Amino acid sequence: MLECHARVLATLRDELLPECSMARFDLLAALDREDGQPLATLSRALLVTAGNLTGLVDRAARDGLVVKRSDARDRRVSRVYLTRKGRGFVQHAMPRHARAVERTLAPLTASEQVELRRILGKLRDGLREKEAAS
Repeated sequence: MLECHARVLATLRDELLPECSMARFDLLAALDREDGQPLATLSRALLVTAGNLTGLVDRAARDGLVVKRSDARDRRVSRVYLTRKGRGFVQHAMPRHARAVERTLAPLTASEQVELRRILGKLRDGLREKEAAS
C-alpha cells in the first residue's frame, strides 16, 4: 500500500505545474470545493499540522493565490479564500490532475476502479471512526 501511495504521489507531482507542490494543490483544491474555510478545518481536512498549514497558506498568500481574513462573527477565527489568481491557477491545474489520475489508474478496468474506490472509501471511513472515538 505504501509503495502504491508513493508511486501515485510521484506521478501526480510530476504532472502538476513545477511551482505547485502536492500540498499547495491540495490546499487550493480544498478551497475550490469550499472557499473561506477556517484554518482549523483546513488543517484537519488536509491532515497537516496547524504550523505546516500556516506556512503553506502564508506562501500561497505571498504568491497571490489566497488571502487570509478574520471571520466577521469571531475575529479569533481566520478564514482562507482563493484570489482570482488562485482560482485561475486551480482551474488550470485540476484538468491536469484529473488526466494524471486517469493515466495512473489505467492498468485497472472500469469495474476495478469502482471497486478500489469503494474499498478505499470503506477503509477511510473506518479510520475516521476510529480516530473520532479516541
